[in-house]
Amino acid sequence: MNEVETTLSIQMKRMAVTLLDMQHSRFVSASETMDLSALQSEVYNQFFESYIDATLNSPKSVACKFLDRDNDIVTKMNRYVEYPDDTHFLSLANDLSNKLYQIMQTVSNSNGSVFVAHIELIGEDYILLLKLDPKDAVQIDLETLHLKTIENILPDVSSRVQKCALIRMDYDPLEENVYVLDKQSDGEPAKFFMETFLQATPIASDKKKTKMLMKELYEKIAESLNEEQTPHLQRAIDEEFEHGKYIELDASVHNIYEAIAPPENREDFVEQGAKLFINEFTDRNPDFTPTFEVKRDDLHVVYKSVEGEIFFRYDKGLDNIDVKHDQVSGTYTITVRDADTFGFTLHKKPL
Repeated sequence: MNEVETTLSIQMKRMAVTLLDMQHSRFVSASETMDLSALQSEVYNQFFESYIDATLNSPKSVACKFLDRDNDIVTKMNRYVEYPDDTHFLSLANDLSNKLYQIMQTVSNSNGSVFVAHIELIGEDYILLLKLDPKDAVQIDLETLHLKTIENILPDVSSRVQKCALIRMDYDPLEENVYVLDKQSDGEPAKFFMETFLQATPIASDKKKTKMLMKELYEKIAESLNEEQTPHLQRAIDEEFEHGKYIELDASVHNIYEAIAPPENREDFVEQGAKLFINEFTDRNPDFTPTFEVKRDDLHVVYKSVEGEIFFRYDKGLDNIDVKHDQVSGTYTITVRDADTFGFTLHKKPL
């Protein structure tokens, strides 16, 4: 098994590709896993990462949970979780792809390739299922200005008809356990992939609620602050919205206003500001549940090169790391104070 780590700290552990030839009623299964180390870094950095990022973070994505724990996708996945080797992964990839092929026979004649991958994202394992419809494209030779047709080009994430699912391998029936990106040409979510194939239903995502509330709190309060006060506001929001903490909307909003209130007219600032924010926020988001668990994926500061050759990440809560950029020399200096307290060492990740 050849693992590859991408610039978003996504480890691609295994991948297989199948073909859905709907026009000729033919399903072509995968006979072996892909050699991930043989693929160019751009395939990950500019292609697969964009789908993964969109499926987790795009406004068009949907957080879902499986309708029941006996879902056959969960059953097939758990078999691979129990025996995580190439043989069982190929069985999982072919079973999922063939299920999609069988269901699509009655509703579509659109050929496509299905990519199934085992990935690790921020320490959590997922199954990625990505169905793409290859297209033909025209390429121009910049020297001769001649045109030629290139067949079977895979579309990027901005294309109008794609299907992508990220399935948590650590299944919890009480949590969102599958994230779905499925848009049709009219821009509306396509329910076929989510409901018929995945047999999942949308739920409110704590992660999206966390992002929404933190963003709107910062933007609203920052309007009334001087620029030099905004770092204090950001720290107050970060401390209140601690990952894994259960919060209540009214109490957390009041806590933020308390933390940044000026000495003069302090009580009025807190009561009036918090009340106005809560009223406006709930009017815009009537379905927003007031109590939820904070789910954050912005807990790290990341520096990386454009092509991903250099990657540096650290917990944003640490105060003993400095990164300075000398724009004249183009030099970045990273200082880790008291590094021994972390058992800090540099090591090369094995391929």
